[in-house]
Amino acid sequence: MTKLSETEEGVNWIAQFRVDDQVMAGRLLDALKLVSHDEFIEQLKHRILDTSNKTEGVIALFTEREVRKGKNRVPNRLYKEPYRKRGRRAYGMGPQPVKPTNNYKLIVGSEGIVSWLISEICMENPNKFISHPSPDQIRKKKVRKFVLVTDIIGSGNRVYEYLESAWRVASVRSWRSLKYVSFGVVAYTGTEAGIKTVKSHQSKTTVDVVIPCPTITTEFDDITSSRIKEMCIYCDPVDNDRIESLGYKGSGALIAFYHGCPNNAPRLLHKPGKRSWKPIFSKRRTSAQRHIFSENDNDAELRKLLERMHETRLQKGYWIPAYSKEGRKILILLAALRRGPRFSEALARKTGLTIPEIEILLEKATQWGWVSETRLLMEAGKGQLAHARKITVKKEKIDQENNLYYPKSLRAPTIASS
Repeated sequence: MTKLSETEEGVNWIAQFRVDDQVMAGRLLDALKLVSHDEFIEQLKHRILDTSNKTEGVIALFTEREVRKGKNRVPNRLYKEPYRKRGRRAYGMGPQPVKPTNNYKLIVGSEGIVSWLISEICMENPNKFISHPSPDQIRKKKVRKFVLVTDIIGSGNRVYEYLESAWRVASVRSWRSLKYVSFGVVAYTGTEAGIKTVKSHQSKTTVDVVIPCPTITTEFDDITSSRIKEMCIYCDPVDNDRIESLGYKGSGALIAFYHGCPNNAPRLLHKPGKRSWKPIFSKRRTSAQRHIFSENDNDAELRKLLERMHETRLQKGYWIPAYSKEGRKILILLAALRRGPRFSEALARKTGLTIPEIEILLEKATQWGWVSETRLLMEAGKGQLAHARKITVKKEKIDQENNLYYPKSLRAPTIASS
């Protein structure tokens, strides 16, 4: 897989830094999670369908976008309602999925792709989902959950404001109070701070993501993280602000989508400015680098993850050709379970797997007796790791014509010897 720092654009971008900072600049680029179009659509769709299984009744899907605000920067109501004190029954049309906040700036962002995905899901499952319904449609279809869909929860402000826009409607508050409806947000990724902000809304919104958002803090150790942050502040092309230099509200997100780079990423990645600074994702566009978004070297990525988990023998990779694709996933999950924390978001960061994948694999591993109900490794699970560590480069490859994975293909001892 071509590293972003090795592309022509990456090399030119790194050359703008002081010599002492160029190594760190390269590490910053290579830590970026590059999400291809297919991966984004498929994984986000799967997450929406997966969360829908937990809800009985019809689900209303909404595209997260910036909402217009009135006096004191308060979000406008999502639906129209009478101005009288009583009988404030909501009416009118549902919200438009794509609507620029400024008529002079008619630019469509990620909400366009998300809106298309919502339309596809609703057409495939018309009895389960409805897109941006009006108040009358909510009553007629007996909608039981409002789900807001987005690509990334960065600071959480935009999602919070959209929820507040709905919450300001008296009918919506009434439906929630009577427990007719609940609220949820489904995103491809989200920062810890952003998710916390969304969950603080009084609608008691649940949040489901595909992967936790990589940030400068989560992807590097404390010393390296501090150095990279200082570099981002020093080289900030705008004004060297100690918070905004790291991205909107100081998010420090290290992710770029096929459709664009979020403003939660450090500004030196996407903002032009003083000193003729040339960002690698100019105006948050990723079009110049899209040729590497679909490239995938799973073996190299796997070794990198194992190195971070201090799995020296597994990192050599002798076991990799002997395992099926799913076998590799479950083995790296077992390696991640050796040490805490063991909640799904932490395991996703350690393994590179999505949260839905982790939940499915954990269920299987528990059934096989490899992992306990409390996510602790059982002796049989330790045996799987011990067996893989013993595989040498001379081992014969297991026939992989069958893509399905079965526990017996691992041929691990029942009890670990150490």
